[in-house]
Amino acid sequence: MARTYIKTLDRLKVSNLAGRLIAGIDRVIPPDTALFHEAVVRAGAPAGGQPLRYLPYNRQIHSDGDVTTTLSLVVLFNNLRMERFFLKGFREKLSRLVFKFSFNIMDRFIRSVRLDRKLLQIMAGAAGEFSIMGIVQQDEIVRRRFIRRRTRLIYPLMLVSTSDAASRDYIGQFERHQAIRKIKIPLLPFYRKGPQNDKK
Repeated sequence: MARTYIKTLDRLKVSNLAGRLIAGIDRVIPPDTALFHEAVVRAGAPAGGQPLRYLPYNRQIHSDGDVTTTLSLVVLFNNLRMERFFLKGFREKLSRLVFKFSFNIMDRFIRSVRLDRKLLQIMAGAAGEFSIMGIVQQDEIVRRRFIRRRTRLIYPLMLVSTSDAASRDYIGQFERHQAIRKIKIPLLPFYRKGPQNDKK
């Protein structure tokens, strides 16, 4: 039987699902649970007809040696609309044209979600009404003798309630594939695009 979306999830249900999803952040950093939980509960779940809902500002910074990780949760996806969220045909061509000139990382990652039919199917079958996307930025100082190089890695973090190992592996592959690598330009506060590969 097809699931029916609760038009407006009550605060307790949003809170419970948010708690389960936020626990998954620990594969990146020890999460500030209260910070992220408040952002999700304040936003509330997407209504039945909404494919997504943006989250209010939230950010956690975690330092570990020469690596500084910044995480923000940015979007709630309505799992029950994900199979209809797939971009194809004219809509896909139009979005490609629009995002060709866009430098907004969040929009780029949302579009990548919409172009991945298998990921959308995993989200549609997830145990919960919504999933969360965050954006991770990892800044690292790479030391080699007398040389220091600063690198930056940006990638989406997909928090989807699934116990299926193959699905979790696929989500990890998606995150790695979307990763953007940059290298700081010496003496300037800017980064240039670095070599792109599949390792985080």
